Amino acid sequence: MKRSYLTYLLFIIAMTLFVILRINAGKALAAENVQADTEPVAAAGTVPTTAPSETESGPEETVTPAPADENEYLYRGEVEPVSEYDGADPRIVCWGDSLTVSLDNASAYPDILRQLSGCEVINYGVEMDSAAMIAMREGGLRVNVKATVIPADTNLIPVFLRTEDNGHVRFLDNGDGGVNPCSISGIEGELSKLNGSYYFKRSRKGERLSIDEGTQFKTFGMNDAREGDVLVIFAGTNDLPDAKSVQQIIKLEQAMLEAASCSRYVIVGLTYAGGIPQIDEVNEAMHEAFGDNFLDIRKYMLTYGLDDAGITPTAQDEEDIAKGEIPSSLRSDYVHGNKHYHRLLGQQLYRRMCYLGYLEEKK
Repeated sequence: MKRSYLTYLLFIIAMTLFVILRINAGKALAAENVQADTEPVAAAGTVPTTAPSETESGPEETVTPAPADENEYLYRGEVEPVSEYDGADPRIVCWGDSLTVSLDNASAYPDILRQLSGCEVINYGVEMDSAAMIAMREGGLRVNVKATVIPADTNLIPVFLRTEDNGHVRFLDNGDGGVNPCSISGIEGELSKLNGSYYFKRSRKGERLSIDEGTQFKTFGMNDAREGDVLVIFAGTNDLPDAKSVQQIIKLEQAMLEAASCSRYVIVGLTYAGGIPQIDEVNEAMHEAFGDNFLDIRKYMLTYGLDDAGITPTAQDEEDIAKGEIPSSLRSDYVHGNKHYHRLLGQQLYRRMCYLGYLEEKK
């Protein structure tokens, strides 16, 4: 009985030692695998800085370069146009809200574009306009006139305006922005707004004319559109879109391009992160819709803005950037840019137009 107990005890000790040896062997093998997995290896699609070569001790280690900003060449450095510049100086037409308005005809981004390009630049910015209101002025969102009669003389007459889907029309609330002189069925005149109602006054006497229901009301901006114009559209800030509702803004901008028969354009991304929590998704959707014709100026401002403006970041600037907001040193208030902001935006629009082949970059 004692011998049987001793034999059993020796068996248990032997098995325990066997298990311990197996565990230690497994740990050693795992350590070798971890070391192998962490050896530097060139990532797919990258070029190693040192070419691997076989030696007596095995292949040499390679060093993977740090990833570069794939869009950096569009923002800084040399700009190579993607198409030949045709040599003609195009007219640049800027449609937008208060972020486009110029108070002094010298320091807003359309003014900077004029200075850099030497082109005629037209500013159709109106404060507080939504994307739909901008599209109404430009023609992307059709505005119709209710049936009426325009008399032969130049008397002021009431006119009733509605969008094509019978929506409310808002012109002249905060500025003209390319509305006047307007036209109805070819008759040029002036639109005015009194006590919330619209009135039309023809410019010159002529024949009395009956206007059919659904006749299109045409603004000056629509009538003045020319083949070869380069359009800048900076719209949507007052809509405060999210990742879903931005699709309506994209549709309006596409309709604006179609209304102007425009193939040369730049769509400016939104910058007001404080009021647009999903601004990254919003700008990404716009980028997907417009490709290289989309300028993500917020991304540029956050990455290069202060450096290119020659401004040393303040503590507040660094806090803003960490939150994804345009740094305070580039803003005049919570949403509007200051002179540095507008100069940078004008420069980046100019560079994008050169890149797209609309302008020839001046050396």
